[in-house]
Amino acid sequence: MSTNRLSARLGQLPHDVLAELAARLCSESPALQAIAEECLAANSSLPQALVEGVLLSADLTPHILGPLGTEDGACAAVNSQWLTGWNETNETRRRLKQVPFEFPEEIDTGGGLDMTSTPDGRLVVRTATEVHILDRTMRVSQTLGSMCSIAAASNDSIFGCVDRTLLRSTIGGALVAQFQLEGYYLIYPVLAAAVGLLFCVIYLDGEAARDEIIALDAQTLQLRHRFGRGLLNNAQQLTVVRDELYVCDTNNHRLQVFSLTGEHRRSVTGEWRSPEQLCFVKDRLYLVEQKPPDADIAAKTSAFPSQGLRILVLSLQGDILQVVTHPTEPTAEFRSMLCFDHKLLARYYYYAESLSPRRRAGFTLGKFGMLALQGL
Repeated sequence: MSTNRLSARLGQLPHDVLAELAARLCSESPALQAIAEECLAANSSLPQALVEGVLLSADLTPHILGPLGTEDGACAAVNSQWLTGWNETNETRRRLKQVPFEFPEEIDTGGGLDMTSTPDGRLVVRTATEVHILDRTMRVSQTLGSMCSIAAASNDSIFGCVDRTLLRSTIGGALVAQFQLEGYYLIYPVLAAAVGLLFCVIYLDGEAARDEIIALDAQTLQLRHRFGRGLLNNAQQLTVVRDELYVCDTNNHRLQVFSLTGEHRRSVTGEWRSPEQLCFVKDRLYLVEQKPPDADIAAKTSAFPSQGLRILVLSLQGDILQVVTHPTEPTAEFRSMLCFDHKLLARYYYYAESLSPRRRAGFTLGKFGMLALQGL
């Protein structure tokens, strides 16, 4: 007898008789019982009073959604009440936490290493001898010859500074354009892809108070405009925040904010000092301070004893939202940061306890490492 005909005949039975028959059959077969439980879970509906009194309660929704992690963000699309609850609890949810992260074994992560990322989700890593291009799974998709440095990248170009020259190369390693400004060093290029500009710090050796920012055409590296002179003292890393450029004004202990056409808009200060490294994701800044020259003395006398040993999560107004230190190495100094694949990658150098008493040629031996943080 076909399944359709049997189903039609069973459908003629009274509900209570059919339920009794189904229960008897399920009790004789664990497999059928499991199927029955799945059907009950899929087809049972909550009482409307429970839905309105609990799941749609403005008072209870934050308690329901608060424990959820960022990976559960799809729940915000359930209805407008849940979207409101998700937004109300999102600040506490966005907390940086360590996640596993490892480079391929063939990449030497020692001292001579630069990193940047492309908008389409590739990681560009320069070691002392090669440049590797990795996908999100950390698989090496391409290896190039040696470059002196890398500092920024688009989907088809790599930018790097070598002493007094800024270089633009293809992803394949071919030199496309270069820029020099007589007498000046160039550092910290950052790409503003939306407006086709590349920003860079320029400075005269020994004259930190005369630092400036230049804007170049990102394709030709032709100079468009320069700005910031008289406002910056030892300018360090830059980051683009929507239609603005944030600059680490290190010796003035502040961030300077400019329009992308070079007009100064405001200064940002906070409970931190000597900003050195900076990046931006969504509506937050991630900042690392410059470590004092004599860190041992500073740790005892400064109001910021962890300067250089912490990552600060800031609002765009400079307020500290979270402080992150290395979970196991208290001497870890953060040397560089970048955002890649929804993670913050922070490279650090630390003096391991087992190595600290040993000195060779006047230098304390230490190691480099990489801390990956999720929750941007």
